[in-house]
Amino acid sequence: MAHQILMLGGRRSGKSSILAAIVHALGQNSELFSITDQTDYTTKNGLGISLKAKRVEIDNYLKERKNVSQNSQFLVDMTPNLGTGEYNLETQIKGKCKVRFDFVDVQGESMEVTSHFHNEVKDLVTKSDVFIVAIDTPFLMQDINENINTVWNRTEEITDLLANIQIENEEIDKKLIILCPVKCEKWTQSGHADDVTKRVCETYKKMINNWVTHPAVDIWVMPIETAGGIVHSKLLDGYRLFRGKDDRTGVLCSKNNLTGQIMLGNGEIVSMNDDYTIESEPDLSLKFDFTQIPLSWYKVNGKGFSPSRCEQPAYHIFRFLVKKEEKAVLIEQRAVETAPWWKRWWKKLWSPPFGSYLAAYSSLIDKMEEQHLIKTSGDGFMKIESIIK
Repeated sequence: MAHQILMLGGRRSGKSSILAAIVHALGQNSELFSITDQTDYTTKNGLGISLKAKRVEIDNYLKERKNVSQNSQFLVDMTPNLGTGEYNLETQIKGKCKVRFDFVDVQGESMEVTSHFHNEVKDLVTKSDVFIVAIDTPFLMQDINENINTVWNRTEEITDLLANIQIENEEIDKKLIILCPVKCEKWTQSGHADDVTKRVCETYKKMINNWVTHPAVDIWVMPIETAGGIVHSKLLDGYRLFRGKDDRTGVLCSKNNLTGQIMLGNGEIVSMNDDYTIESEPDLSLKFDFTQIPLSWYKVNGKGFSPSRCEQPAYHIFRFLVKKEEKAVLIEQRAVETAPWWKRWWKKLWSPPFGSYLAAYSSLIDKMEEQHLIKTSGDGFMKIESIIK
């Protein structure tokens, strides 16, 4: 039996990057426990590259950008993936006590009511105890048009989906929601992480207020840096540049409003000439819900691949699930002691996810808390405990 964690967020919001950074970060502290990616990438649908390849891709790209001016700007991939995919991660304590965690990556378009996957996603919500909401911070923090954040980060769809959380017994059926801003290096590295958290509370106000007073639901905001060395620069309208009459596809670009120069996705700067033409709204997939989505531009800051605080969502998930199972086991034991003999025999067949390894993981959590490894405040980290007004 495995723990299921549901990952929600808009298109290319950074869900797989969160997982890749978590696996990398946990691998740096193998004294506590080890984690391995057991995902079968040959058969799983909609996942793309592996988590290791994702991390290496980011690392290599940052190394390559060293040969380019630090002030040059570039695009990240914004094309959509459809459907859902499942990453299977396994933790071990000193080579033993193997426990599996299934992270289900729900693509942004799958959350739409009109999607063929919508009912499947609703069903996943009812069966999950932990939810990670990846938030694309540049779109969260922009002040161009509030609808840009709403449609890109899928705030309304996520609010509606999480309304389907089912709690059968609030004493033991606990739920954890982690609101996880990513691509937030620009703000966290300049001391403005609390501004991001404040904006998260404002943007997800309806969802938060739906659940924050429920005794079975914990809600946290956890801004993390999945790259460290890439910082958001600006949002600019997208265009497609065609270099001559024989160029049928063109290249994605933006215009520098100050200089009029054209910025290509790889950081190259070109000037318009008589052979070039430029068209607006080049990608219809970037225009939905009557809102044109701008292109998000980034630049490097010289830090290279240096993720930060990425282990924290995992630490909080471990602690939450361990405490949840401890409570469930205690209540189950009390029920068994007072039940008829035949019910006591049946109750022994119940096998929770941690099972016989629960004591080992309970000791692990105690050790982590003693060493103050689980972050609960600072850098924008906050447990939301009251209604957002």
